[in-house]
Amino acid sequence: MQIFALIFVVLSLASTSFAKECPKIVTQKVFDVTKYVGLWYEAYRSDIIFETGSRCVNATYSPNPDGSVAVWNQAVNLLDEYTSIRGTARVKNASEPAAFVVTFDNPLEKGDYNVLTTNYDDYALVYACRTVPVLDVKLEFIWLLSRKKTMSPGTVNELKKILSDMGADVNSIKQTEQNC
Repeated sequence: MQIFALIFVVLSLASTSFAKECPKIVTQKVFDVTKYVGLWYEAYRSDIIFETGSRCVNATYSPNPDGSVAVWNQAVNLLDEYTSIRGTARVKNASEPAAFVVTFDNPLEKGDYNVLTTNYDDYALVYACRTVPVLDVKLEFIWLLSRKKTMSPGTVNELKKILSDMGADVNSIKQTEQNC
């Protein structure tokens, strides 16, 4: 199992910044998950190894009776095959309602999902970061989500500024192909 962890770390270097710590983030304070659920398209993303070559990426969020959120991510991968994964998002702490931990079903994997800002109707900025102390690097996961397959350049620039101001690396953010 350790060899797989090492391979993941090495392959993840595509989305790596050589900095010791993840930036301090502030998630959206007033967050209404009932307005957030529904279909979101991935308009832009940072270099993320598990999404390399993916296009037509979208996520559907649905409320669960227990207060958690069902997650269904779909994409067309590098081999031009349809892929999807399901999971469950749970709020980490009630005092921070836009900070989630997502557990995916297969493979069993957990990850942070922090909504930094959203207006619910047009855009959402999602961020997560992991440090790898042994290699003295941080892995940043950045998603600019849209209710439509595109996002205006003005919105993209505003969201990148939020990221830059908090110390995130915006240089690897690229538009996601939505040609399906």
